[in-house]
Amino acid sequence: MHNQPAHAHSIKPAEPVTHTRNTCSQILCPDCGSAAAAKLSAIPDAFEFAGTVLKTCLPGGNLYRCLTCNLHWRHPQLNKNELDALYRQGSTESWQDNPKKRLDWQLATALIKQGKNTSSVLDVGCFDGRFLEYLGKPYLRAGIEVHPLAAEHAAAKGIQIVGHDFSDLASLTLPFDTVVAMDVIEHVKSPMAFLASLIKATRPGGLIIVSTGNTAALPWRLMGGMYWYCSIAEHLSFINPEWCQRAADTLGLHIEQLETFSHEPTKMLGSAIQAGANIFYRCMPGFAYKLRCCNAQIKGQQLRPSYKTPPHWRSAKDHLLVAFRVPILDGHS
Repeated sequence: MHNQPAHAHSIKPAEPVTHTRNTCSQILCPDCGSAAAAKLSAIPDAFEFAGTVLKTCLPGGNLYRCLTCNLHWRHPQLNKNELDALYRQGSTESWQDNPKKRLDWQLATALIKQGKNTSSVLDVGCFDGRFLEYLGKPYLRAGIEVHPLAAEHAAAKGIQIVGHDFSDLASLTLPFDTVVAMDVIEHVKSPMAFLASLIKATRPGGLIIVSTGNTAALPWRLMGGMYWYCSIAEHLSFINPEWCQRAADTLGLHIEQLETFSHEPTKMLGSAIQAGANIFYRCMPGFAYKLRCCNAQIKGQQLRPSYKTPPHWRSAKDHLLVAFRVPILDGHS
């Protein structure tokens, strides 16, 4: 999801943070509750959260896959209060994307503008309102955002802030024609419950647009828990087309469109370099860390703890955008 800003910090040995975590002996799927879960591989420890360098690292835990619904998730996880506190401390310099590089924004905008009866759009996790600003003013534009300063920036752009937490979706008085959640569903413990809450905020016949990482992508299957996207500390859950279809069937939704895409398509050489760097890291993470440190020293840069984490593979076609159509209920037009 996010472009993590560069921080120049001297590297120090980091001790794992002690947090309240789910320690039940049986690992259950956060969505369907199934005990049929496969432990895939370890996730590297994190040294940043929401663009802010942490004083001590967050243990990565392990990546699991539900054998029933195919949800992938990180376990163990921080509790909601701890996550919210870290988000509020996050850098406002994170997620500063150029719309020209956001294919999901372009796809979502095209879908919204195709809607004949679309006059209102809610962006859940709108940050500073950049997507809604890109969408344009013909719509009533509203947002939900946990970061206080980011929410202020969005409001300054004419966006109505109608909530500061996902739980606020249940208290909205009027539904929206389209509800979008761009790079948000990976931040929640239960994507199914989150999608159900989006339905409550969407009018009958309306559209829900979700974009996120795609665990079915070949690079992700190759890297497992060492994939860059799931190594980001604020990312908790990960979906794929199979999960989307099961969720649609469970919640009575219709998948109108599902596309896979790359956040940063690059030329063949650049793609090959990113692929090579990740495969090298997958095979020899310790040696890869030493090489990154050597490279930084040659360039006169200070060492960063995040050199221990996977390199980006943003040229990979590892994301998906799915548009769910909410059914029209009896008595609604």
